[in-house]
Amino acid sequence: MIGKNKERWEELCELATKEQDPQKLIELMKEIDRLLEIKLNRLKGAPRSAGSSFKSACEPQFSIK
Repeated sequence: MIGKNKERWEELCELATKEQDPQKLIELMKEIDRLLEIKLNRLKGAPRSAGSSFKSACEPQFSIK
């Protein structure tokens, strides 16, 4: 049984690890890529709260005074 909090791309990754048919594997990978692209775009556009612990690797790690 798949957990309720698991995202669809994670479910597809699990299926991909067991897939034997190369064509089906390619289709799974395309769908995983599409879903992750959507998630990335959503996260890029999401406003960050002041208390967010998430920091991008591209963000400066210093403050300008």
